[in-house]
Amino acid sequence: MKFVKSLKGRLAIMVAIAIVVTGTVVLLFTYFIARAELREQVFKSMEGVVSRTSGEVELALRDSSPGLDSLAADPQLVADIQAYAADNPDNQAIEADLARLVSTGTAGSTSVTGMLVTTMGGTVIASVKGPAAGGALKNADPQLLSELKPGHPVVTFDVGARGLTIIKVFPMSKPGSNQVTGAVVSNTRSPELESELSDTSGLGLGGRILLSDLVAGKISVAYFRNNGGGVGSTTVGRLIRLPMNSDAAPAKAARGEKGEGESQGLFGHEVVSSWDSIPEAGWGVTATTDSGDAFAAIDRLRNVSILVILVLLVGGLALAYMIARTVARPLKDLQDGVKAIAAGDLSTRVTISDGVEVTELANEFNSMAGRLKDLYDNLEGKVQERTIELQEANDRLKELDDLKSEFVSMASHELRSPMASMKMGVSTVLREMTGPLNEDQKLMLGIAERNIDRLTTLTSELLDLTKIEAGQLDILPAEVDLGTLAAEVVEADRPLAEHEGVDLVLAAPEEPVMATCDRDRIYQVIQNMVGNALNFTEEGSVTVSVAKETAERARVCIKDTGLGIPEDAIETIFDKWSRAHAETRSEKRGTGLGLAISKGIVEAHGGSVTLQSKAGTGTTVCFTLPLRGPDE
Repeated sequence: MKFVKSLKGRLAIMVAIAIVVTGTVVLLFTYFIARAELREQVFKSMEGVVSRTSGEVELALRDSSPGLDSLAADPQLVADIQAYAADNPDNQAIEADLARLVSTGTAGSTSVTGMLVTTMGGTVIASVKGPAAGGALKNADPQLLSELKPGHPVVTFDVGARGLTIIKVFPMSKPGSNQVTGAVVSNTRSPELESELSDTSGLGLGGRILLSDLVAGKISVAYFRNNGGGVGSTTVGRLIRLPMNSDAAPAKAARGEKGEGESQGLFGHEVVSSWDSIPEAGWGVTATTDSGDAFAAIDRLRNVSILVILVLLVGGLALAYMIARTVARPLKDLQDGVKAIAAGDLSTRVTISDGVEVTELANEFNSMAGRLKDLYDNLEGKVQERTIELQEANDRLKELDDLKSEFVSMASHELRSPMASMKMGVSTVLREMTGPLNEDQKLMLGIAERNIDRLTTLTSELLDLTKIEAGQLDILPAEVDLGTLAAEVVEADRPLAEHEGVDLVLAAPEEPVMATCDRDRIYQVIQNMVGNALNFTEEGSVTVSVAKETAERARVCIKDTGLGIPEDAIETIFDKWSRAHAETRSEKRGTGLGLAISKGIVEAHGGSVTLQSKAGTGTTVCFTLPLRGPDE
C-alpha cells in the first residue's frame, strides 16, 4: 500500500496501465477484424460447397429417368390405367400389357433400379426390376399421390441400405382432362451424386452435406459425409424427419430459404451452416461443420492475443517500474535533504545531475538551505529579544490587572459604608421621621433612594465579580432544600410579578431536594435569574422548577415567556457587561453582571449553567448543582 501511494508507485501504475491498455486495444481491434474476416471466409467456403452441390443435384435429377415423362404420356399406358380403374374383366391382360410397356420404357437405362405403375388409390398394377430391391418406394404412397397434378411430377428421395434413391412420380391423365388417373413411379440410383454429396472437402472433419425435402407435409433430411476411405467413400446417415415449424437449417432450405449462421445442429452440438434451395426439385442443400473446427483459427488467434496481452502486462509493469524508479530517485534524494533540514541540519546539500528540471530544482533547494541557515543564525538573537519584550509586557499587564482588581475591591469596600449611610439618611427623611414632606420632595427622594439601591447593588456585584475572577469567592456549604429556597425567592418577587401582570409559578416536588451549597449564594443566583425573567416578560408567566436530575445532581430552571434572546447574543450572554436588549429602558437593563456572577457562583459549586432561547418566544435558564457539595 505504501508503494502504491508513493510517486514511484503511481508513475509505475500509470505507465503500466497506458502500455497494457494501448496494447490491449490494438490487439482487440486486430482480433475482431481478423475474426470477422475469417468468419466471412468460412461462410464463403461453405456457400461454395452448397452451390457446387446444388449444381450436381440438378444435373443428377436431369439425368435420372430421362424418358419417364414420355412414358407417362403414352396413350396405351393411359388407356390401360383407365380400363383397369373401370374394373375391366380382363385385368390380367391389362397388367401384362402395362408390364410390357414399363419394361420397354426402362430398356437400356442402368440408373433405374425399379419402376411401377399405380392407381391413384395406391394400388400397384405392374412393376419391373424389382421395386423391393430398389430400396426406395415399395408401395405407392397415397399421401404423395394426392399432391399430383397433371403435368407436374413430384421428385423426392429416400435413404436405404444401398444409399440414396431418387424417386420420381409422374402423373397420368387423359388428354384434355385435368383428372389424374394413375402414376408412373421410378427409383433411380446416382453414384455420381452420392460421391459429390460425400465430398466434404473445405468443411473440416465434422463437415456434413444434408439434403432436405418438403413433400406431403413432411420434411425429410438425409446427411452425407466422407468416412475417410478416400475419394468416393461415403457414409449415408438415416433419414431424419423434422417438424414443419423447425428452425433447423435443413428445414429452412426445404422451405425455399437461403442463408447462413450458427445454430444448434441436428446432433446436439453447435454447428456453422450455409443453406440454399433447388427450385427445380423443391429440395434444399445444407452444408454444416462443427463450430470448433470452423473457427479453430479464430480460437488460436484469441489464445495468441491473450498470451500477448499477458506478456504486455508483465513487460509493461517491468518497464513502468524502471521508468518510475528513474524519475523518483532524484526526488527521493531531495526528500532526504528536506528531512535533514527539518531535523535541524541546515548544512545539508544535495547533488543531482539527472535532467535539466530536476537539477535546477536541486540547485534551488541548496540555495534555499543556505538562506535558511543565514536566517537561523540571526533568529535566536531576535527571538531572545522579542521574548524579553513580551515578558516585560506581560509583567506590566499582570501588574495592571492586579491594580485593577485591587482598585475595584478597595472601591467596593470603601463605597459600601458611605452608600449605607446615604441610604439610611434618605430613608429617614423620605419616611418623614424628620418632618413632613411635600409631594415633590418625596418624588425626588424616591428617585435618590432607588439610585442608591442601584449603586449598592453595582458595588456588591463588582466585589463578587472581583472575588470570582481571583478565585477567592467564599462558599459556606450547608444542607439546603432547593425547593424551599426557590419558594422564598418566588414569595419575595411575587409582588413585583403581580405589579407587572405576570404569573410567577413554582414547580417543585413534595419531597425535599437537598443539596450541600452556600444558601445565600444560591439564593442570589435564583434571585438574579428570576429578576431577569421578570424584567423582560411583559405578559405570560415565569416558572421556577426544581427537580432531582440524577442521583448525584439537582437542576433548577427558570422559564419565561418574554422577549427571548437574539441568536447572535446567546454565546456572549454570560460574559460580564453583556446585554441582550440594549434598547430596553435603563431601569430594566441592569448592569450586565448578574448572569456572569451567577455562572461563577454555580461553577464554584461544581455545577454548570445552560440557556435555551428564541427571540419572541421566551428563555429557559437552568443550572445544576452536585448534591454532595462542591469539591474541596
